[in-house]
Amino acid sequence: MESPSASFDGAASEGMTEAQSRLLLETLVACTPVGLAVLDLEQRFVKVNDALAEMNGIPRAAHLGRKVQELLPELWATLRPQYQHILDGGEAKTFEMSGVTPKAAGVERHFLTSYYPMRTASHVLLGIGIIVVEVTEQRRAHEALQASEQRYRSLVEAMAQPVWTTNKRGEVVEPAPRWMAFTGQTHAEHLGLGWLSAIHPEDRKRVVRGWVESLRTRASYRGEFRLKFHAGGYRDVVGRAVPVFDGKGDIREWVSTAEDVTERKQAEALLETERARLHAVLMNAPASIAILSGREQTFTLVNPFYRRLSHGEDLTGISLRSLPPTGDDYSEFLARAFDTGEAQAQKEKPIVADFNGTGDTTRRFDIVYQPLRDVNGQVDSVLSFAIDVTDRVEAREKLEEWAASLRNQQQWLEAVLDRTPVALILMEPHTGRAIFANQAARRMAGGDFPEGLRVERYAGTYLFTDETGRELRSDEVPGVRAARGEPVHGASVVWHTPTGRYSLLVEAAPLSAQHGHPAAVLLAHQDVSELRKTQAQLQHAVSLRDEFLTVASHELKTPLTPLQLKLQSLVRDAQTADTLEALRGRVMRTAESVSGQIRKMTTLINDLLEVTQLTGPAAPLSLEPVDLASVVQEVVERFSAQATRTDSELVIQAASGVVGQWDRHRLEQVVTSLLSNALKYGPGRPVTLTVERLRGMARLSVKDEGIGISPGSLQAIFEKFTRAVSTRHYGGLGLGLFITRQIIEAHQGTLRAESQPGQGATFIVELPVEGPNTRTR
Repeated sequence: MESPSASFDGAASEGMTEAQSRLLLETLVACTPVGLAVLDLEQRFVKVNDALAEMNGIPRAAHLGRKVQELLPELWATLRPQYQHILDGGEAKTFEMSGVTPKAAGVERHFLTSYYPMRTASHVLLGIGIIVVEVTEQRRAHEALQASEQRYRSLVEAMAQPVWTTNKRGEVVEPAPRWMAFTGQTHAEHLGLGWLSAIHPEDRKRVVRGWVESLRTRASYRGEFRLKFHAGGYRDVVGRAVPVFDGKGDIREWVSTAEDVTERKQAEALLETERARLHAVLMNAPASIAILSGREQTFTLVNPFYRRLSHGEDLTGISLRSLPPTGDDYSEFLARAFDTGEAQAQKEKPIVADFNGTGDTTRRFDIVYQPLRDVNGQVDSVLSFAIDVTDRVEAREKLEEWAASLRNQQQWLEAVLDRTPVALILMEPHTGRAIFANQAARRMAGGDFPEGLRVERYAGTYLFTDETGRELRSDEVPGVRAARGEPVHGASVVWHTPTGRYSLLVEAAPLSAQHGHPAAVLLAHQDVSELRKTQAQLQHAVSLRDEFLTVASHELKTPLTPLQLKLQSLVRDAQTADTLEALRGRVMRTAESVSGQIRKMTTLINDLLEVTQLTGPAAPLSLEPVDLASVVQEVVERFSAQATRTDSELVIQAASGVVGQWDRHRLEQVVTSLLSNALKYGPGRPVTLTVERLRGMARLSVKDEGIGISPGSLQAIFEKFTRAVSTRHYGGLGLGLFITRQIIEAHQGTLRAESQPGQGATFIVELPVEGPNTRTR
């Protein structure tokens, strides 16, 4: 880059990322001495660089968003036609203009200005681009040159520079027209040593010392100084003085010239400034930059960042090929760029170095190897440009990690939704097409949901009714209502599918589009079928309770009425009895009848108390060795009188040795309940009680030949307050079999009934002979 022949090739952009290209462009725009700006269609500044802001004498930030007419009112009349030309569809235009800017009020300045349209790829005009170069000094120089040529065109010398002569003491004794014309001094002012006053005060002493030295040594003088210029200011000149000797060898006079080198020095200064700027950019850029020249790959420029990568070593002047091999392909890429003349690139190359003074670490770089060409277009060096992209790579990897995590979370959430017991359906708004259905929803539907099914086709595909069985109209279906944006909250519906009938409570909520997912409607179907069944069971239980209260009231009153009648009859007998013996006989008969009614009432009350105990905390069983046959024999003996009154024969078929660990009192209750039922529902017919042992179990069966039980009631008869016959014909509270089953199950046994209407019934009890396992109770 320090060689005037070095230049950037256009192919460099092919090896740069968009961010690097933008950075390079912004750096070039900011550093170029040419004024650059972009205007929108309202002639407001959108972009402006520092060079143009300096020309206008207005801070760059003050330009942005403001119109040209506001900032440069004195130039507006000249600029407006140029802008209008572009706005009217005209092409780029360049012209020279003169005017006054706020930088130097009242001073006319000259500018070479280009305007060009800025269009999109489809040729839509976006704004106006502006390029401005100030040529004030060039214009003045040009004008001065023209004036000088006109003044001195009659002179013999072809050189356009002041020429004058002095005597041997350095004094002007004859007029010097070219000097006066250049400096603007008058005839009187430049005579003698007056010509020295045209030299800049800061340079005058130095010139005088050199001039005096030349006079003393009689040697030619050459010096550079600033000389007053007739048009104003000073010009840089190279002054030369040559002594003219006479025939005796003495100095007769001095012939002097002043070569105007102002433009050359300005050009050199500008070049040096640009070179310094570029050097500063390269040295201070947050990138690793080096220039390697020739096939030996000799370092001619190494910036500080690159030096850090080389462990602090200054490689300037050293050939890369003379260094120990690093094991990478750095030299190979440089050679390829040098040989082919095409830019080479490496992406995200890992480099190990001490970047922060804390020890070696690994960072990643994008490297571009850009060939640089001399004035003949030949590649003479290669620019190595490396940008640290570690943060970008880590950010990308982090984003990829986050994206993977989000995908995993989404899959996890989808899996959770898919496995939730509530049936969930996502559908498109308006159309009602299913987007997602979880397992519970698919299970209800009997498989996958039909794809692309719109709300208009729901009626022909799905069957929805209310709880009474009435088929819902399309506008009553919750899914249709939700798809149309209606609020759905706790809607009750019955969905009939191939897998069954589901009582549902439906909730709907809209889900707005987010995280790349479109808007949707969420339908939640809460299956309340079991709740409905429980509700029905509760209603049935309430009905049974009411029926029980009615029956209990009737059954409890039944013994009281004859009891009261008997007592009233006994009172009348006491009042009318003829003898004490007759009264005693009537009292005894009445007492026997009253005792029977009291026993019946006691039985009813005991049944109620027994239910309360069995449905509360379980009372412990009093286990002991019990012979089941003996229990049956004792109960049958107690029922012999009742069996005689009903003309029913009691038959016992009991095997010996059926002994188990049971509660004797509770087993007596079981046999009593079953035998009592058999006599109640089969009067006049035999009742058979069988005791036997089968497969380690004790079995008791009580068989009657009474009215029998319908198949639909075989399980219900074991529930509380449930009966299979009308209470008008058969009394009781409907608790006997419930109590019996509770006792059997407490012994970890079973109770079941076998019957057909009109063919009697058989109740079978099975008990483990080793008794209940108390550890599992």
